[in-house]
Amino acid sequence: MSAKSLSNGLSLVAYDSECLEKSWTWLNDPEIGELTMTPPFSREDQRGFFEALPQRTDYTIWGISLDGFGVIGATGLKNQQGWLAEYWGYIGERQYWAKGLGKHLIKLVEDKAREFGFRDLYLKVSWSNARAISLYKATGFVADTTESTGAYLYMIKRGI
Repeated sequence: MSAKSLSNGLSLVAYDSECLEKSWTWLNDPEIGELTMTPPFSREDQRGFFEALPQRTDYTIWGISLDGFGVIGATGLKNQQGWLAEYWGYIGERQYWAKGLGKHLIKLVEDKAREFGFRDLYLKVSWSNARAISLYKATGFVADTTESTGAYLYMIKRGI
């Protein structure tokens, strides 16, 4: 299947218990955990996070679905304040890495962000995540080294 036809089948879906279970597996993979800068967490931590989602006004999460393949990752907007939110996302199913899905995923999330009234998005990406940094630059995010740390590169996209 071509990258274009794969990305056409990409959609954002409700983050449900299936997404939660898959996220446990994905984020406990050492490489994915490192690339997403996810600290260690327990099942109890994860369950508490999931149960608190309906009450949160600063955090929106979706599963990433690919037609015919089901849920393949998760994405969202966090630290939502006024016109600004923090983008995050990852493809957890490795067979879909480097297939051109990232650009389409960012567009889907930007569309949702605009619906919510956000004008700018920022993100934090591990310095070691060269593929993601390249993707973010290609989709209009600009590095801001004044906000970056030794742990991550801070990038921002204004006027989404």
